[in-house]
Amino acid sequence: MTIRIAQMSYLEACVAIDAPNFNIFDREKRRKHFLYMIPREMMLVLEMDSRIVAYSTFDSDWFGTTFLKLVVTDEAFRRQGLASKLIGYIEANHCPSGKFFSSTEADNEPSIHMHIRHGFKESGWLDNLPQPHREIFYFKPTASQ
Repeated sequence: MTIRIAQMSYLEACVAIDAPNFNIFDREKRRKHFLYMIPREMMLVLEMDSRIVAYSTFDSDWFGTTFLKLVVTDEAFRRQGLASKLIGYIEANHCPSGKFFSSTEADNEPSIHMHIRHGFKESGWLDNLPQPHREIFYFKPTASQ
């Protein structure tokens, strides 16, 4: 298993990981997100047996802190702790402020449980975003704090 900063050559493999969950319009939005994150070195990939099976994007300067944007694992590789590996990698290598934030929609139970498992605490919420449900924000102090 290898975690590394994403390169442009990984773009289509990453789009394909969660393509079954999106229509073509949403896949293009995801592709644009990757095209923004990759050159800024704010996207990681997790590779197993020469295949990209998970990725994560993060903002390393969100109000001077780090914000986990996405963590996605290929359906065939879920429940193996790969998302946890990516989150741990970001926490250990990309949180110089000692503050790690994330968010999820209030109806996303798996994501809520994932945040709790990783030691995140609820930090607030925001209504009236484009999605239909409240966005819950989470915070976790990291080792550098």
